Amino acid sequence: MPVVDHGSLPEFPMRPGITGKWICSRERGASDVGVLANTVKPGCGAPLHRHDYEEVILVEAGKIWVEMNKGPRLTATPGQCVIIPANMAHAWGNEGPEVLRVLFVWNSPEPFAPGKSTYLEGTPPTTS
Repeated sequence: MPVVDHGSLPEFPMRPGITGKWICSRERGASDVGVLANTVKPGCGAPLHRHDYEEVILVEAGKIWVEMNKGPRLTATPGQCVIIPANMAHAWGNEGPEVLRVLFVWNSPEPFAPGKSTYLEGTPPTTS
């Protein structure tokens, strides 16, 4: 199993105000899991979408809002995580005035591959 020095990995733009860094992916040697680090500027986020698999959001810094099935917004802060069931429509964004840093974990090394995610609003992110 390879050791990934994620501190030295390059960030890439995913959406306006959001950069990503693949920590764990097929490209990094994973066969069954994906981990993506995001840095999110205040007021930025992802539109309503769903994945074919469960998603876990771990908050490292800042405050995230998450809305599932257009229900009430939940918030999470550093040290907390949000678990989103498979096929649950959800959107998320940076709720606070500071930069949000989060890790997304999926049981797929390519969570944005064609047919794995559906965007109900907006468009899929850039993933590399």
